[in-house]
Amino acid sequence: MRIFEILSATANYFVAANRTWYRNLYEPLVEIGHEVVLFSADEGKRAMRQKDETARSSFSQKVLDTFRKEQAKKPFDLFFSYLMDGMIDPNVIDEIRKTGVPTCNFSCNNTHQFYHVDELSPHFDYNLHSERDAREKFLAIGATPVWWPMASNPNYFKPYDLPRKEAFSFVGANYALRARYIAHLLENGIDVQVFGPNWQHKGRPLWRHLAKRHLLLLKTLTSPSSSAQVRTSSLLTEYDFCHYLSMRFPNNFHVPVSDEEMIALYSRSQLSLGFLEVFDRHDPIGGIIRHVHLREFEAPMSGALYCTGYMDELAEFFEPDKEVIMYCNEHWVFDIRRKMELAPPGITCRARVFKGCLI
Repeated sequence: MRIFEILSATANYFVAANRTWYRNLYEPLVEIGHEVVLFSADEGKRAMRQKDETARSSFSQKVLDTFRKEQAKKPFDLFFSYLMDGMIDPNVIDEIRKTGVPTCNFSCNNTHQFYHVDELSPHFDYNLHSERDAREKFLAIGATPVWWPMASNPNYFKPYDLPRKEAFSFVGANYALRARYIAHLLENGIDVQVFGPNWQHKGRPLWRHLAKRHLLLLKTLTSPSSSAQVRTSSLLTEYDFCHYLSMRFPNNFHVPVSDEEMIALYSRSQLSLGFLEVFDRHDPIGGIIRHVHLREFEAPMSGALYCTGYMDELAEFFEPDKEVIMYCNEHWVFDIRRKMELAPPGITCRARVFKGCLI
């Protein structure tokens, strides 16, 4: 197949040279023999973040011009993208569909951030969604959904032959209930090492800490509505809690690690942790929602003994407590060492799961 593909290589700007989507959504296509014309979506992502209509229009025109130029050289069999609302003018997708080339768009985090794709999705022939239960959201807006579960490239995510020096580790950003879970572990004698953005306060200049805290306090006091006041006060409370946590356990919080360091950490850790909870719309006063992350696949593929929350969807891929350790309530921390003793070292996933998910 000849494919016109639009995506940004990175999934996390906090990680230098992160190549998550390039490795997972581009390289496998080329590896199995497809001819792929790759167009960077970075300009569109900047337009979305900055809410810059001029930049969005410029990016949209570049996409359309490049597609038409390449289509004239040799017709495409598929238009495949990872785009969100605010990145591109939906009319561009309509114009591409008029050529007869099937269009599909991939999206994740639809459980709590569906607002990122609800405008754009109806313009595509197909919408690939990574969460099983997101289907009804797409149908409700007149879009055509296709469940396309998460996976990772086994050329990168594989076990390293390293001694398991770390006891417990977690790799990921600090949001939702994660700080509370980590605090519960540390306070109960579980020496978990945490790597990621928004965790480490140690070494931060005092003026920066005070400036951010006073800014959150000012926003709370000047909020125009009670809901906004609750929201900013929740952020302030969480900021204070995380500052206290990192000061109390200064040796347990670390800066983000690179892609390769993360994979090695999975092999170095006796147990790797995952947390499924997110705030709806990333709003601290919103409801708590669980959803499957890319980490649920990356860690087991990398040879980790992986422990995360229970979800029916996740149980479709792994046999609980045999391939992945899963917990169901707040008492899981007291049972974690027993589960480690029962589980064989280096639990790995069933390869057939990932072969069925990769393009």
